[in-house]
Amino acid sequence: MSHRIKNLFSVAGSMVRMTARNSATKEELAETLSGRLHALSQANGLIRRSFGTDVSAVASFSDLVARILRPFERSSSVVEGPPLAIGEQATNHLALVFHELATNASKYGALSRDGGGVMVAWSVDADRIVINWTEKGALDVAEPSAAGFGTKLVEITIERIGGSIKRDWRSDGLRVRIALPSAALQG
Repeated sequence: MSHRIKNLFSVAGSMVRMTARNSATKEELAETLSGRLHALSQANGLIRRSFGTDVSAVASFSDLVARILRPFERSSSVVEGPPLAIGEQATNHLALVFHELATNASKYGALSRDGGGVMVAWSVDADRIVINWTEKGALDVAEPSAAGFGTKLVEITIERIGGSIKRDWRSDGLRVRIALPSAALQG
């Protein structure tokens, strides 16, 4: 338990420092940091719920994604894939990734409009997991001229756990493909 708390504070401290460096106003800092801390809280809720189980597989990936998307839903979003258990560190990392994707979709993409939605689907094979984030119902989505902090945070987080990410901006919404080694989800 002590290790989990220490790890969570380490993640939160890093997040505060990075968010502060990239916020123009204290209001922006408060709003952005609040959302990120909420995502970590949701992840921690899943970890706590499974406390006492095998620490290599403490949360359900589908539960994590559904919890992160819940505050952003303006219409129905779909979360589908085979059962996938993920470890504590992966839960924290992926909570931040999906929070950033959902935040951007709510500001600029499919979740900014009534009737817009997101589908998160994944497949698993022996050594990797492929996750597809597909937005539908956005209007005139275009690739930004420069990557914002949230985009950089997602890229760094995915790379840190040995994965890759590809984005495809389409007029009706962003599509993201994340590939991760299976071993990265057990940590």
